[in-house]
Amino acid sequence: MPSWYMYISTVLLFCCTEVFTVRHARNLIWTQSPSLRIGVSRIVGIEGDPSVWVKSGEVKVRHISAPHIGWRFRGLAFQYASQTLFWTESNNKKIQGLLLNGTTETQTVFPGTSAEVDGMAVDWVSNNLYWADALYNWITMLPIGSPTAYRIIINTGLQNPHGLALYPQKGYLFWSDWGDVSKIEISDLIGNNRRVLVSTNLGHPRGLSVDYEDNKLYWVDSQKDTIECVQFNGNNRRVVVVEDHTNFFGLALYKDYLFVTEQEKGHLRIYDKNNGANHINYQLGYIPYGIIMYDESLQTGNSSGCVAYGCEHICINDALVGPTCYCGNGYKLNDTKTCELAHSSIQVGHIYAIKDAICHYPANLPDMSLQNITMDTQCFLEANRGYLALTFSAKDQTLYYSENVTNSINRVNLQQGASTEAIMRGVGCVEGMSLDWLTMNLFWTDSVYKHIMVSRADGRYQNVVIDKDLDYPLGIAVHPKRGLIFWADSGSSPKVEMSGMDGFHRRSIQNISFGSPNHVFIDFRYDMLYWSDSLLNNVKSYNIETEEISIFFSSPGTEFFGLSIYQDFLLWTSKGDMNGIHMARMDTKEKIRGILHPNVGEARDLILYDKDNQPDFESFCSSENGGCQQLCLQRSNETYFCACGVGLNWTTTGKRVILVCISTVGVLRDNFLLVTDSYQKELYQFGTFSNEVYAIPTGKHYRPIAIDYDPVREKIFWTDTNAKVIKTSGLKGEGVAVVKAFTSVSMLDGIAVDYINRLLFFTDTGLNTIEVVCLDHNDISKIIVADNLDEPRDIAAHPIDGYVYWTDWGAQPRIERSTMNGEKRETIVKLKKSSWPNGLTLDYKGRRIYWVDAKYDRIESSNFDGSNRNIILKEKDAHYFALALTGDYLYVTCWKRKYISRIHKTGGVLERVGPDSFARLNGIHSYNSSEILVGSSICQNSGCTHLCLPISVAAFVCACPDDMILKDDNKSCKPNVTMDSSGNRTSPMSYFPSTAGTKITISPKSTDMDITVKTVKQDRLHSKRGTHALNAGSISIIVIVVIVCAAIGVIAAVYFIRKRQNTIPHDKLVEDTAIDSFYRITFPDTTTRDEPTFDSGIENPAYSYDQDS
Repeated sequence: MPSWYMYISTVLLFCCTEVFTVRHARNLIWTQSPSLRIGVSRIVGIEGDPSVWVKSGEVKVRHISAPHIGWRFRGLAFQYASQTLFWTESNNKKIQGLLLNGTTETQTVFPGTSAEVDGMAVDWVSNNLYWADALYNWITMLPIGSPTAYRIIINTGLQNPHGLALYPQKGYLFWSDWGDVSKIEISDLIGNNRRVLVSTNLGHPRGLSVDYEDNKLYWVDSQKDTIECVQFNGNNRRVVVVEDHTNFFGLALYKDYLFVTEQEKGHLRIYDKNNGANHINYQLGYIPYGIIMYDESLQTGNSSGCVAYGCEHICINDALVGPTCYCGNGYKLNDTKTCELAHSSIQVGHIYAIKDAICHYPANLPDMSLQNITMDTQCFLEANRGYLALTFSAKDQTLYYSENVTNSINRVNLQQGASTEAIMRGVGCVEGMSLDWLTMNLFWTDSVYKHIMVSRADGRYQNVVIDKDLDYPLGIAVHPKRGLIFWADSGSSPKVEMSGMDGFHRRSIQNISFGSPNHVFIDFRYDMLYWSDSLLNNVKSYNIETEEISIFFSSPGTEFFGLSIYQDFLLWTSKGDMNGIHMARMDTKEKIRGILHPNVGEARDLILYDKDNQPDFESFCSSENGGCQQLCLQRSNETYFCACGVGLNWTTTGKRVILVCISTVGVLRDNFLLVTDSYQKELYQFGTFSNEVYAIPTGKHYRPIAIDYDPVREKIFWTDTNAKVIKTSGLKGEGVAVVKAFTSVSMLDGIAVDYINRLLFFTDTGLNTIEVVCLDHNDISKIIVADNLDEPRDIAAHPIDGYVYWTDWGAQPRIERSTMNGEKRETIVKLKKSSWPNGLTLDYKGRRIYWVDAKYDRIESSNFDGSNRNIILKEKDAHYFALALTGDYLYVTCWKRKYISRIHKTGGVLERVGPDSFARLNGIHSYNSSEILVGSSICQNSGCTHLCLPISVAAFVCACPDDMILKDDNKSCKPNVTMDSSGNRTSPMSYFPSTAGTKITISPKSTDMDITVKTVKQDRLHSKRGTHALNAGSISIIVIVVIVCAAIGVIAAVYFIRKRQNTIPHDKLVEDTAIDSFYRITFPDTTTRDEPTFDSGIENPAYSYDQDS
């Protein structure tokens, strides 16, 4: 054959050669697949030195054939020292490896890639495998032999990463990216020190190859039809080959030869790297993809340094500093070599609510293997609380979610062992939430109250954004850069609307039909809004800049609901028969996976938990909250608005023009209510005549609960159950002071001011005590009741009678009273076993007591002695907390309402008073100067040095603090000092139940329905028992206790068995079309698939070869 013919001809490769198996030797290896799927995919190799066979034209071809047409080989890499060939497989979506020693046993190196992984390379010095995923737009590394310790090293600024190449001795990682802005970049081997190498005059850069001898990087450009090279510093760029009407794909380099796969004609092309001469082209008859030169000379050196260093996860042997250890995703370095789980339990991924639980899947859900995946591993918060709406803060690693069962919005830090926190209750049906991560303002829709609300991320300063012309507001999304909110309304007049974050400049998206728009999603990469429509069975897109609208994706019969986008994937939830989470490719508009759970939960909101979905935009409000004291709300016209919480408006103050929130309503001195709001974290004054609200500026609160008023000094008193204090201030918020501070065990639910005798009583349901404090000398206090209390809640005092009344919602619910020193104690009302008596108030004139029952949703009353009991009101689905009497009306707070209600004290209709803009109303107290109890204290001129406690209209007793006792004169106190056995003075411990032994209990409908610590009490020091010996009575008691505990154990076991039956079943996910008890996997076109795209039991590729002699 003439020499010139060899250099310019195209040779039909398989017609001219013998075929043998690919083996461990010098080989040029590439992957190829048939265009019409009439054959199987192959890994093909030409064995020998190219310097010989390129010139002679005599080649020995070897190949590995896929077991069936469902396999598609793409990218290639190798590790010569271990005789291992690696490839990516686009239909099974995984990376596999094979020893080139004649075996047919393959190994799955990494499952769960996308279908487009073409760039892959091995760091043979550090023993790591790298690959670029063009659909997930990330670059990942994996220590060879450790499939669980993978690490995503680059996942920002990529759009279509393709080629990948390494120079381990210099610590260089190269990749090509042919997205909207094509570029070739370089970084170190862990993804740091990233910089652009080439960014101009690029089309579609694809395959890369390193010239280790000349320190150059070569690449092919499929749009420009070129092969080019550049030095590692970006200088001396050169076009080596220009070949029109080609489609270059992969590239390999050996000595002076450039080997290129070309997809337009199905060629293997060989060029000279120096002058670009085309040596020869081979017609393959298939479409070729990745290509490598498998040769020892291209992987000099070894991994002994990293092997000896002993990293637990990942080792990188840096040329300058030597071996360094790193950890895989989800782990952190414990020391210099070992790894431990990171505090954050959730990485980038997809979180969706199914009502019964909240579930999480990793970012590569569209392609991940579902083997051994169970609901227990993927779901959390399995409390069946009707989880509906989701949003998140990436910088705080916090998930926000709504509970329809408890009518609340909650948050939890996504770290192992973190506790949930309710930030507001009393909401309606919240199905959409969105967080402005720049200002930490939380927005939500409420279809019951038909409004859109905003607050700080901790629930404070709640404000109505929009409450007009909303029918069924559902999904909502914020755009902090543009100062916009978008929401969907699926009511009788369905629409998608937008406005500024303060509701200003509201407008609808026009010129498009709506069926039932549900959730909305903003793709900040392209400034595109998407919404799901379950009636029209499609997802529409809206270009926020151009206002162009289009149907982005449709699927007949699909009820699109929740919606998110990750990289090149569209994800959505559906209800009904397709209840689950589904995925489609955005480029091909093809559904690729569906995960169904038809019998469990109901798929609702879906979010993408990814910090890149919360970009670091510039905002007027992001710096010092825009100078606003409470809420800074950006508007779409590049302005912003300062807003304040309930009862406040802003005004300017100071040289820096800080917008401070103050009350625009003057403080009331008469005819008002005082209420606490534990989610707004505020105290409010409410005018009973004017219905106006005034926020009392008393500084920072944590969880204010009980409240009362001293009209003599015009002082407010309130408890804060989180801060563990009782505090006081004037009506204007002036003179804030701590009355008494408590230990972490205390839970201060009730407070009562006796302004005549200058006493303050309170309940402590943590210590199960009732205590009194001197109003004018706060350091003087005494426990008056400490025995046989279970869960004391509210308390009220009668200054003239000398009695206190309290509710107890413990195991034996009841209302009790005693004299102010704790004597003459009696149960005046016995309630049903399951009752939850909360607030109570006294009618001094009518001599009746009123109380609310949160279990049976009742308001009841009786005489002071418990007689003549009657029901004022009974209704469904309430949770009354407190009540106050003024005039003929009872004013009531309810956890399920955002407003104060009132009812005539003899019965009638419960009606709303004032605004419905509160969040969690708790304690309430009324003041009317014409109705207050007037009288003189019997303690005047009592001679008591510390406490004077009335015990009737005409009698009192002097009392001492707990660490003191009365002297013989029964008026003055002395230290309670005794002598020990050695004659030394000792002071007995003040009576406080020990916190040494504690148990965790959940209090039903307690102050915040949160887990609280309840102390296991010890006996009082001065016990009435005269001996510690066990007598017959004691033994009988012990036996009874044991029997009771056993019964409780049986009941608890039954309860937990039943509870478990109602929780999420423990079943594996299976890639199958059959329905099991939990999941079903569906495909969009199962009826037309001619071959299965999954392994179907075949794990190892078969060789197709003639035995080499």
